[in-house]
Amino acid sequence: MNESEGREIWFLNRDVLVVHPLDPFVAWVGSVDESDAVTPEFIRSSTNAFLLPEFDDDDEAREWLRENCDAIFELMLSDWIITPELWPEDRGWREFQRWFSFERIETAWDLVDEPLSSDPPPPDLDGTTWDA
Repeated sequence: MNESEGREIWFLNRDVLVVHPLDPFVAWVGSVDESDAVTPEFIRSSTNAFLLPEFDDDDEAREWLRENCDAIFELMLSDWIITPELWPEDRGWREFQRWFSFERIETAWDLVDEPLSSDPPPPDLDGTTWDA
């Protein structure tokens, strides 16, 4: 814990992964969602952040990401299209690297004076819970 201007600031025991869409993702969204409101610029700005375990080094983090990229890939896809049948079949490590740029941030601070909470994702339209 650290204090700044009378508020408590807490260090989170997590790394952060920031994922940015690249051209293949933008093209896929454009091919599936033909809405005029969805521009390539809007799609490119749809950056997501994910809390990860703490890692000692970049190699360890990269190995974890390689093993779990399919779940992150699916979360990025489901932000736009919730129907898995419309998702690309290949969601492996090579495709993940083609579709997204990403960076790991080693230090995360909680600047909110309220307890951190976590909720499961809402059920899919058919009422089932989506697993990453």
